[in-house]
Amino acid sequence: MSRDFGVELRENAATIDQGQTVLRGFRTYRRLRAIWLIASLGAVGFLGWAMFVGVWNNYRAPFTILGTLAASVSTALAAWHLIKSRPEIDEISFKLSELRAQRIRLAAEQAANPVAALRIYRVSALDDVQDLEQRAKRNRSIANIFQWIIIIGSIGATSLTGIAATNTDIQAGFRWAAAIISALVSISAGASGFFKFRERSFGQQQTADAIKRHYKAAELRIGEYDEADEEVVLSRFANNVESLKDEQRKRELQLEDSPERRDQREI
Repeated sequence: MSRDFGVELRENAATIDQGQTVLRGFRTYRRLRAIWLIASLGAVGFLGWAMFVGVWNNYRAPFTILGTLAASVSTALAAWHLIKSRPEIDEISFKLSELRAQRIRLAAEQAANPVAALRIYRVSALDDVQDLEQRAKRNRSIANIFQWIIIIGSIGATSLTGIAATNTDIQAGFRWAAAIISALVSISAGASGFFKFRERSFGQQQTADAIKRHYKAAELRIGEYDEADEEVVLSRFANNVESLKDEQRKRELQLEDSPERRDQREI
């Protein structure tokens, strides 16, 4: 019985989509657990710090002890959930790697002719899109985290400085807290300006969207891919994708380069 490679390829693509959906779900849960862990650590740190700087002596109450214990238990549970979810994510990632390898093999076996390499390239472009989207999402998340640290930290440092000025009993503790928060704000602002996470995210997402548009156009034979010859279509697609990837590499090099070095080269 002859094999229908087109059907196998579509089934493989559907399985990969399902696996990616599951993987995204696990990663979302893992991020939520990480937020839970950070919040728990913040609660433990604040309550412990409050006890050491004197608030405990002035406002001793049972809820402080219970709050400290509850935050400690929450921290332990969050850490346990994070450690527990890691093997599941690794297992799904490994299965997706196997499916992608199978997809490339199916694309190669679909037709034993010189067009096979171009077909493999077209299918592999989806992996490039996924990689660019993941990097864009990661850089966007980092940029948002730094932005929130700058906003909340600026407000928090100002508030703590004001509180320290009006409460002499806890002045030293609040001044130290304000200094630490101000340092975090400065570090976040410097890292955002140096690494340019938001600009990187924008360029990566833009390149991924452009590759997806070319992939769909080549698949539907529309626009510049309105050709009867499959080899011409695939060659044009590969050329366009390589141009997009080359432009993306140049943009990233420009972001990594300092203005002083660019000015020296121009001179």
